[in-house]
Amino acid sequence: AISTYDEFDTPRNPTAVYWLIGLCVGVFFLQSTLVGDANMENALGYASGDLENRSLWTIVTYMFVHGGLAHLGLNMWTLWLFGPRVERAWGSSTFTWYYLWCGVGGWAAHYMFQKQGGVLVGASAAILGIAVAYASRWPDEEVFLFGLVPMKVKWLVVFMALINVVNAIIDQGSMSGTAY
Repeated sequence: AISTYDEFDTPRNPTAVYWLIGLCVGVFFLQSTLVGDANMENALGYASGDLENRSLWTIVTYMFVHGGLAHLGLNMWTLWLFGPRVERAWGSSTFTWYYLWCGVGGWAAHYMFQKQGGVLVGASAAILGIAVAYASRWPDEEVFLFGLVPMKVKWLVVFMALINVVNAIIDQGSMSGTAY
């Protein structure tokens, strides 16, 4: 007999999701209390010129620094919403590598299209990558936008991507470094 596998057959805690949320919240706590926004952004955010200065770690570390509590909250809520199921389906290691590669992809897009600007911070690219993975695997599941409007996950993720693209275009050339 052929059995069908569902990612919920074997209960597993979404360990990577919890660690990523904890890391982002921990960095934000340090940023808000001991280190300060500007110092944290200068140390871990990506700024144009970091490649020439050989500050290569900022290509990864930028995604753990956030530009405010709302920025952090929205990113972590979205990771918590989409991440656990993707992690259960893929496993923690694959999930973590995918998350990091999506973040590096966000840096690459920023590098190509936003040459001048402020310090790049935020996990939005990595989070959107997780949302795309979720929507690719479970496109027709329904969620409630703002808790009221029912819509399929695939359309919610398209909406999220469009918001990011529009924000990036509006922000182009400004000194804001929010990662879109």
